[in-house]
Amino acid sequence: MRRRLLVVSTLLAALAFAPAATANKPIREIIPAPDDMVISGQCEFPVFGHIQGSEIDTTFIAKAGDSVKLLAVFPGNTLTLTSLDDTDKSLTLGATGSFQLRAKPDGTLSGMVTGRGVWLGNPVTSEPGIWYQNGRVSANLDAAGNTTSVRSTGTLVNVCPLLAS
Repeated sequence: MRRRLLVVSTLLAALAFAPAATANKPIREIIPAPDDMVISGQCEFPVFGHIQGSEIDTTFIAKAGDSVKLLAVFPGNTLTLTSLDDTDKSLTLGATGSFQLRAKPDGTLSGMVTGRGVWLGNPVTSEPGIWYQNGRVSANLDAAGNTTSVRSTGTLVNVCPLLAS
């Protein structure tokens, strides 16, 4: 009993001296899908893009009012790409996953996109195309916003050839 009382007393003392929370309540937003668009300059032909679904963003704010982390999820989203050349070939892809962006105290950023989705241009090689990701792409940026490293695990497939055939 004495030992239990000592443990409880120590715990209460630690809580009394613990610092207050260092962040405000996160901000949660539901963002509707963007308007349909025509994608040019990635394939040898223009591509019509339509996203079905929404994005749910949660932004974490430090006590000082600065954004320190953004978490975004894309539940159940799909992306339909349609070639605007003579073939009118169409492809519907799953676009579910998550995105994280963290601000570090030195002003640098780290980001990660996990799951399935599309990149306009290869995020690792900068090669043009509409690249379908199934996996993870992570990157670090310096304080000026310049990419300092990029890493990809999983697959990145250029879907332009699939829309051309």
